[in-house]
Amino acid sequence: MRIFINEFCGHPFQMELSRELARRGHTVHHVYFADNTSTPKGRTLRDAADPETVQIEGLHIQRAFKKHSLFTRRQADLEYGRVAAASLESFQPDVVISANMPLDAQAILLQATHRQNAKFIFWMQDVYSVAAAFVLRKKIGPFAGLGKLYFERLEKKLLHQADAIICIAQGFAEYLQRWQIPAAKISVIENWAPLDEIIPTARDNTWAVAQGTVGKFCFLYSGTLGMKHRPERLLDLAAHLAQRGDARLIVIAGGAGADWLAAHAHTVPDGAMTLLPFQPYEQLSAVMGAADVLITLLDSEAGIFAVPSKALAYLCAARALLVAAPQENAAAQVVLRAQAGLTVSSDSTAEFLRAVDQLLANPSLCQEYGRNARAYAERTFAIPNIADRFLDTMRTILPDRVAPNSNTQGKPS
Repeated sequence: MRIFINEFCGHPFQMELSRELARRGHTVHHVYFADNTSTPKGRTLRDAADPETVQIEGLHIQRAFKKHSLFTRRQADLEYGRVAAASLESFQPDVVISANMPLDAQAILLQATHRQNAKFIFWMQDVYSVAAAFVLRKKIGPFAGLGKLYFERLEKKLLHQADAIICIAQGFAEYLQRWQIPAAKISVIENWAPLDEIIPTARDNTWAVAQGTVGKFCFLYSGTLGMKHRPERLLDLAAHLAQRGDARLIVIAGGAGADWLAAHAHTVPDGAMTLLPFQPYEQLSAVMGAADVLITLLDSEAGIFAVPSKALAYLCAARALLVAAPQENAAAQVVLRAQAGLTVSSDSTAEFLRAVDQLLANPSLCQEYGRNARAYAERTFAIPNIADRFLDTMRTILPDRVAPNSNTQGKPS
């Protein structure tokens, strides 16, 4: 098949899927929005190990992209949708898989897909209309209801028009069934992280030496930091560690929450918290390996519509996790299943800091959590098995084009 994968953010695990599908003998064109600098990017460049049938392309638009501007963001989204649609039409796919796409842009891509007589899979990474309502409440208060109504109607329309839907959490699927989306169209495939790209490293690696964390207990946050990620908790943590004097916090982030944290960093003593931009992807294993505890944060209102993928990358690094999020959130549930760390409410500073102190007092427990984390990732994140499940979904809408999965070793099927 000819498979077009559009992933707005440029995350690593979607690129891993594209490479695996190409190894199966499919021709895959993977695009992402290169101008969106608020999210870290995966392995975007080809190397000698990549199949000849995969191409990964960062798309650009003419206007400046300001993710957090209500006035210019929609126009940029629409322009990206048109650029992605043009790339799709040039490629002439059999099937399109689209993830993390703003809904107005998703509509353009879906229409272009059906004009090509191709099939469209809506890869649902969050419930976009609920996420939009959360943001709008923060920005425009009482007028947010009108925006939620618009996005909810559009999201329902696109989901009904899609040929298949892949949800990343069972809770999303249940939400869609309340919207009368046919259950037969919906599959659930949880997110993952690339096992071969994020690997356990020595604690005092070269990156740790450069950051001065050798011999110091280190908490680390790495990834997108929006306001839904409760950046104030990191400020609380930095102040707490400054009082103790026996640990450090490193925050590697971009986004509105990162900007907020930088603006308030002067309120904590020097040396308690280090703020860094996104690090090169090839250094990610060393970055995470320099930590004793890796942190995930999510607002209690965001638990229904978001699953922080950073927590899954953390599992691969074999480090303990501290997750401050609603207990029903899929990321928190994964950490509990894996016995890979502590989960607490994001609404309670006291509970969060008690967990911090518990981890500080138990280095051996942190090491056990880290071993459990990697073991869970190795059991769950094998890309051949995941690719099989995506092909199963494609088979439901293209039964004459997708051969049965005769193996799970990444060989052409």
